[in-house]
Amino acid sequence: VTADNQSLETQKDQLNSELDASRSYEAAVEPYAVSGRLVGAVVSVVSAPGVDGGDRSALIHSLTLAGATISADVQVQSAYLDPSQDAALGQLASQLAGNRPLPRANGAVQAAAELARALVSRPGVKIASARRIELILSTLTDGNMITVSGNAPVRPADLAVVLVPLGTAPDGSATAVQQNNDLIGLARALRRGSSGLVLVAPTLRSGANNGVIAVIRADSTLTKSISTVDADDTSVGRVATVLALAEAPTAA
Repeated sequence: VTADNQSLETQKDQLNSELDASRSYEAAVEPYAVSGRLVGAVVSVVSAPGVDGGDRSALIHSLTLAGATISADVQVQSAYLDPSQDAALGQLASQLAGNRPLPRANGAVQAAAELARALVSRPGVKIASARRIELILSTLTDGNMITVSGNAPVRPADLAVVLVPLGTAPDGSATAVQQNNDLIGLARALRRGSSGLVLVAPTLRSGANNGVIAVIRADSTLTKSISTVDADDTSVGRVATVLALAEAPTAA
């Protein structure tokens, strides 16, 4: 038995060594794989609650290596997905919309429409002014619904990336369903307002609750407009994200 255990340990160490070597190779190739893919593109990055900060920073670095300009780095706060805060979120959206009609939906989806106006644009649509962008972002920030890293954007982006975590609430629970729906509403608003969007998540786990990315991939209607990439915590996933943005469709 001892000999068998030692053999298994040796095999495990060898596999781990090969895996580390593979990851090192992928990391070395990543800058060359993405170089020049997004030259001239302007990208807004939006992170859902629970997204790893290191994964977000690594992806932003890859987008920059690809030639993209990051116009905004927005982190959605947990209150945005809290059902008890939905009415307050709707009030903020109404305040920002003024006389413009809002979607007939809950507060999170209404706020998503306003947030999208500040973060993205597409050809043929009037671009929000810098003053309007600042108002939207500051209102949602003061309401503790988002935070913005760095300076507020002076113009909306052409493309957007939404980072989401794997599921945390029990799969199929009322909380999980509502949070997934609110994140889908945010992704759809950003997609409608932009020339392209990619929703990304960490490496998926077999048999686990993989959250909103799994919900989108199971819905043939959503997959027609929202591109998804998993494994954003790896070089391969980041390269795939850059390539997906570079080939993003121009019609929702």
